[in-house]
Amino acid sequence: MTGQTTSIGTAATAGAAAAAGAGLLTVLPKGVLTELLTSGISVGCANTATNPLDVVKVRLQLERNRLGDGAKPPGMVRTGINVVRNEGVTALWSGLGPSLARGFFFGGARLGLYTPIKAAIAGDGKQTLELKVLSGSLSGGLAAAVTSPIELIKTRLQAAGRNPGAPNTSMGVIRHVVNADGVVGLWKGAMPGLVRSAILTAAQCATYDEVKRAVMQQTGWKDSIELHLVSSMIAGLVTTTITNPLDVIKTRMFVGGAKYSGAVACAADVWRKEGAIGFMKGWSASYARLGPHTVIMFLCAERLRRYAGLQGL
Repeated sequence: MTGQTTSIGTAATAGAAAAAGAGLLTVLPKGVLTELLTSGISVGCANTATNPLDVVKVRLQLERNRLGDGAKPPGMVRTGINVVRNEGVTALWSGLGPSLARGFFFGGARLGLYTPIKAAIAGDGKQTLELKVLSGSLSGGLAAAVTSPIELIKTRLQAAGRNPGAPNTSMGVIRHVVNADGVVGLWKGAMPGLVRSAILTAAQCATYDEVKRAVMQQTGWKDSIELHLVSSMIAGLVTTTITNPLDVIKTRMFVGGAKYSGAVACAADVWRKEGAIGFMKGWSASYARLGPHTVIMFLCAERLRRYAGLQGL
């Protein structure tokens, strides 16, 4: 019954996000709209395939909060087994509704706006690495600022199984957050999320962009699936390493609520209790998700862009 209720709640969140975004999409130029649609679908496909790994990553990052000092949390595989054993297989897709809604609008915006922003800044000039990083930062930061509440709802739902008293529907999470912290609480963790998104998009898109062109120059490969696969795998590795510390802070703030006064306080708490290694907590789980997610996202995006008549990324 709990799983059914959660599914209804997440579906409601997805529907609400879709309704909110529909009006915006209708006023965008056709070229930009095509960029956003192809990117949103690509990210949605990647989110669906990797949602179980996202759940495991969140649980792994939060496990130390439940354990006593000095206790070693279980690894990624054991965490996944515990989730299935205690909550059922469907728990691995907890928060899928908000994940798809956020993936379509947030993922579509951060990936879909990268090329238009890059082209607008560069004009007829050379597209340097610095310009690509700037373009990714702008598209990622803008997308995160708009969709942060959906990310908060998704994360709370994915962590709900650890606390039987926690809300297990999207509307339940919203009511709980608003009652505890006010409407502004829906943007709790938005700043580290915004920074993470800017860094994530800059690292992901700029790395993929640079590696793809470097491999083409060095090997003579054409714009093929093999090229996309190699480039996206390297991009996933670089992106995971760069963003993991911010991911840890964001997740702690989303779940901790009023416990932390801000990102700096949360980071200080992690440093004080766990040291530098605490910022790399869950790296393997993060890469296990972000690696395949990056590969699936770019492979789908390149294929859809070809069908839509767009140039490759």
